[in-house]
Amino acid sequence: MDDTSVIYSLYTMGPRIPLTVGASPYICKNPLNSPGQVFVSGGTVTTIEFSRDQATWELCGLLGGQFCLNPGDALRVTYVVAPTMVAYPF
Repeated sequence: MDDTSVIYSLYTMGPRIPLTVGASPYICKNPLNSPGQVFVSGGTVTTIEFSRDQATWELCGLLGGQFCLNPGDALRVTYVVAPTMVAYPF
C-alpha cells in the first residue's frame, strides 16, 4: 500500500451536507473529529473570516469558494443576501 492509500484509509469520506445558513454573520464550525470542506457560493457575501479559537478572526480575502476546516476550526460569513453553503466531511 502506498502513502496516499494509508492517508485516505484514516478518514471516512462523508456525503454532501447542506448547511442552513443562519443570521449574518453566520459562524460555521467544524464539530467533527475529522477535517472537512465547506463550500460557499452565491448570495451577497461581504466577508469570510477564518478562526481556530473563535476569538481571533483572519480575513480570507475571498467572497466564496472552498475552505478546508480541521476539527474545531470555523468560518464566519457576513452577508447581505444569504449564500448557499454545503459541507463534505473527509
